Amino acid sequence: MITIIDVFMPSSIAHLLSKLNLEHITHSDIQPFFEVLHKETRVQITHEGSSFEGRSIKRISYGHGPIVILAWTQMHGNEATATASAFDLLDTLLQGSDKRLNNAQTLFTVHIVPMLNPDGAQRCIRHNAQGIDINRDAMAKQTPEGNILMHLVDTLQPNVAFNLHDQSPYYQCGTTGNPSTIAFLAPAFDIEKSVDDSRQLAMALIGRMTEAIYPHIEACVARYDDTFSSRSFGDRIAGKGAATILIESGAARGDPNRQIARSMNVIAILEAMSMLQDRHHQKISQAAFDKYQQQYWKIPENICETLSSLLIRGLHFSGVHSYQASVSIKQTARYSQQFFIDAVGDLSAQAGLIDYDASELTYDPGKVHTLSEPTVLTNESYKRFLKQGLIKFQGESHHLSNKSNYHVLFNQPIEASPQTLVLQQPAYFLMRKGESVVAAIINGALIELD
Repeated sequence: MITIIDVFMPSSIAHLLSKLNLEHITHSDIQPFFEVLHKETRVQITHEGSSFEGRSIKRISYGHGPIVILAWTQMHGNEATATASAFDLLDTLLQGSDKRLNNAQTLFTVHIVPMLNPDGAQRCIRHNAQGIDINRDAMAKQTPEGNILMHLVDTLQPNVAFNLHDQSPYYQCGTTGNPSTIAFLAPAFDIEKSVDDSRQLAMALIGRMTEAIYPHIEACVARYDDTFSSRSFGDRIAGKGAATILIESGAARGDPNRQIARSMNVIAILEAMSMLQDRHHQKISQAAFDKYQQQYWKIPENICETLSSLLIRGLHFSGVHSYQASVSIKQTARYSQQFFIDAVGDLSAQAGLIDYDASELTYDPGKVHTLSEPTVLTNESYKRFLKQGLIKFQGESHHLSNKSNYHVLFNQPIEASPQTLVLQQPAYFLMRKGESVVAAIINGALIELD
């Protein structure tokens, strides 16, 4: 007899997935998926309630098996990576393209809430429309979104819960110098960080999930801090007996929309499902289970704020007191278009998403160019100004038209001196080799001029 998973089943949402390669995802971006899925006989769409401002929060359910999985994402409105992953995962299940998961529909019941905080998503902010962090509302229960999630946990009683988030791009994987592209956690459910059967299962699943994604993102998988947070949903849900797994999607070099983390979420969750299937059919030994659980503790720690967007190493500063220092540059906030001087000095313990050796270069704050006539800045003309040591512009606003790909400092004073950078200032300065300007930092972007 042929089961539904033995043959290729086309996915009704496959053609939409590329449209989620976005910097940010809002409620309207996922509505086309629901429009298609309402016609899909293999899933069920349930309206679970509305956000504070009345946007629909929906649950997608696939399968009817005894292993119940609940996954939710975009609890923080500006953390959208796993929203795309959720639809990728559903697409894989509908297509039956992971052949390990034979008969997935009859073994698993998978519930997905792809956007828990649509109001925050609309504003691209962490909090909901009340200004409340939903993930700190598990005790007070004052948000409609948080109440929807807890109601789902209480009624569906999942065996495994996937709490899907994004984290700062500045987390480092241990001391590797690499970004923490994926961070896992089996959250504690009490202040003593006790380990019961459900937490043991979560740890073992994470051990195997790490093994699966490590070849794709070597030395970029970390373990999140397990300090107990009584107000957080993951910790509270773990206390209800679900094997709870936090997945934090982080940065990867050259991947502004976090598509690498997006795909790693899917690989990891499918691997967890494969292990759950093996365990259900008693195809995994206790020794293998214990091995995966022990691997959890071997995952490097997720080290906070030890990465920069750009790290300039060993820049010379000349003057009465000449010195050499590294410079860290960061965004003012994720999705912000503004970059600032974060730190100056011995930054040997840090790394950068972009790392630049400036050991043969000297800092130059740049000069101001006063516009006396209409000027159009193109990439090439802007670079000509920079090579002349001109990095700031002033004059009548109608005199400057910026057609370049770079930001421009126009009529904006920046505190600087020939010998020092000023912390928290916008990141604009030049670097010289001898008498020649060879590179510029324009709003945190490195522009090499040679």
